[in-house]
Formats: sequence, structure tokens, C-alpha cells
Amino acid sequence: MKGNSLDILEIDAASNRGIDDVRSLKEGAYLSPSRLRKKVMIIDEVHMLTREAFNALLKLLEEPPDDLFLILCTTDEEKIPDTVLSRLSRVNFTRGNEADLMSSLKKIIDGEKIKIEPAAAKLLVSRSDGSFRNLQRSFNEIFLEVGKSISVKDISEFLEKYGEYRGEEIESDLMKNLGKEILEKLQKLAIRGADFGILREIWVNYFQTKLLSFYGVGEKVAEGMDMVAVIRWLSLLIEAGTKEKLTELSQLPLQLAVVEFLNQKSNIKNQKEEIQIIEKKVMVSEPKKDKPGISIKSSGKISLEEVEKKWNQVLAAVKPYNHSVEAFLRAARPGKIENGVLVLEVFYKFHKERLEEAKNRKIVNTGLTEILGEEIEFECLLAEGKKMIAREVAGAPAPAGKEEINEIAEKIFS
Repeated sequence: MKGNSLDILEIDAASNRGIDDVRSLKEGAYLSPSRLRKKVMIIDEVHMLTREAFNALLKLLEEPPDDLFLILCTTDEEKIPDTVLSRLSRVNFTRGNEADLMSSLKKIIDGEKIKIEPAAAKLLVSRSDGSFRNLQRSFNEIFLEVGKSISVKDISEFLEKYGEYRGEEIESDLMKNLGKEILEKLQKLAIRGADFGILREIWVNYFQTKLLSFYGVGEKVAEGMDMVAVIRWLSLLIEAGTKEKLTELSQLPLQLAVVEFLNQKSNIKNQKEEIQIIEKKVMVSEPKKDKPGISIKSSGKISLEEVEKKWNQVLAAVKPYNHSVEAFLRAARPGKIENGVLVLEVFYKFHKERLEEAKNRKIVNTGLTEILGEEIEFECLLAEGKKMIAREVAGAPAPAGKEEINEIAEKIFS
């Protein structure tokens, strides 16, 4: 056979995906083979067929001619309806090893009488990720651009020119926050017709190896992302895999993963900087032992009345450090002093939890010490169900009413 038999027909479902295309295929399927004992019909990328086309194909699968072999090829089985899958025999093809890929490439080289350096052929095979299709496609593109004499330099320049994107490269770009450059590279790969499912798998394999290396499993890899960043990026890559089937823009899931990763990284950085600023302010403002008029040790003589009288001043002292903490305190009220500890009545569990966080507790303690002249500990008591009535003491603020809720919420979330 010379590859031109009338009894072997292949169609590309990516470009012939409609019901009319399948109807034409069915008409040919019921014709007897002209020379061979059996007729062979191959539908590549069958998952690209429309729903109507699948329904038309289903009738052929239910009552196929005895002299027909129908072969459906796909890289995305989940897009094929169950009614179609149930009528097929499934054959899984694994990725090729280096020897098989080299043998396949050698057939092309010998057939086209191409001169290629052994190291160049090995480089091309190593970059195919075990895919015969990727290997052949890359080789065809290089052959059309370079000609019948191919060197290692030719392949290296070709891979660089067309934006091959290895795991270590995306890692470096993410660490440098090169969002624009990454998105542009993915767009170029899309124009070239890259398989983003394979690209995602390459990245997953690279970062999985990196994750295992943190625990001393497998090969040791170069330093780069820390473990937390690797875990976040791997999670986004896995999530991108679930989105590949939901869009016709094959590069979009990876682009979304990149944007989300860089946004998360930016948010984490901002939060760390905010905490550092707060801690720095607290450290600067903490009363020193030798400062006149302030005693670090509590005398135990501070009364509830004194706290209530100076409560507005405490709020004003806390506010520069953190507006949210000041808002939480303003929605609370001094309840009592017991064993030298100020008990604050709070009316929402969320407020209690936030005020008791270590960094916020430090801010409140600093404000109390500045205004009361000595250190006093505090604890929060959840006063659910109690009527929120302000004490009739001069200077004591009333707990937040309806008029103040919006203002407090705005401060907390601004």
C-alpha cells in the first residue's frame, strides 16, 4: 500500500464536526470496499463533534456494516457521550519511550533523506514529552524552516523562537512577577497551535518533583519557589485541568491560573507588610521602663470608673495603629475589673475573636498603657443576649447602635 487506498478514509473532526459531515461519512460507510477486505474509517479528535453529529454517528455505531472498521481517536474522552462510549472497544496508548520515539523519527529522516546531527535528534526527542504527534509536528516545522540539514543549533534556535516553555522557566517568571510576559508567551503558543493540556502536564510533573524534593523524595532540584508557593501553584494547575473542557480557548485556563497565582502572591505580600507596619508601630510606641510617669507593672489600683472615664482616650490612642481594632473596641464596653484584669463586654463572637488575636491584643494593651499610665491586662466576655445600655458615666461611650453599624463596618473592611 502506498497510503492512497480508497478503502481507508481519515477525517479531522476538529474541522469537519457538523451533522452534514457525519452524514457524508455514513453514506461512504455502507459502500463495499473496492480493493481491501475491510473498509477503515478514522475520525481524529472525535470529541470535537457537535451533539447532533454524535447522534448521527450513534446510528452508524448501532448498526455498522460487517466490512467496516471504525476507529475514533481522541485526547479528551470525557467530551464523548456515554451512549457512544458504551458501543466502543477502548484502547489506551501510553507515551512513547526514548527508543520508540527515536525509531519513529528515524523513519521520517530516512524517508525524506534528511541529514540531522545525532545530538539534535536526541534533543528533539527529549522535548516531545513522549508524544509521537508532538515529535512529528515539531520536526515538520523545523524541516520547513531549516531544510534538509539540521543541527543542534538549529533546533535550539527554533525552540527559543517559538516559545517553548519549560517548568524552570515558568517558575522563574512567576517568582519575578512577570505576569504580562507570561500571558504573552501563552498567547504565542496558542497561535503556534500548542497543546496546552500537554504543557500543563509538563508543569505539573516539574512542580510535583519539586514538592517531593522538599521531603527528600526523589531527585534534588534547584532552589526556587518555597513549598507554600509550590503547593498553591500545583493546586491552580490541577484546577486549570478541570477547566480545559469548558472553553474553546485552550490557553485560557493556564492564563487564569497565572493571574490568580500572582494576585494571591500580591495579597499575601501586602498582608505581611501591613502586619510588619503594625508591629513596628507597637514596638515604637511601647512605654519604656525608664519613661517618667509610666510604670510597666500594674499597681492594681486602676478602677473601672477611671477606665470608663478615659475610654474615649483609649480609643483615640488605638486608632492610629489599626482602625479596625478601634472599631471593635468602640462596639464593646468596659464591664468590670476582676483580679487586676479589665473585662470587656463584647456583643459579637467575631469581635471577640479578632480582639483576642495576638497582634490586636498587643495594640489594645499599648493603648491602655499609654492612657492609664500603667500596664493592665484585658479579656473579652461575650455578652450575647444582654441589653446594650451605656453606663451613665461621663466620657463612657455607648455601644454601637444602628446608626454606627455602617460606620464601624466601613472601618473594618476599608
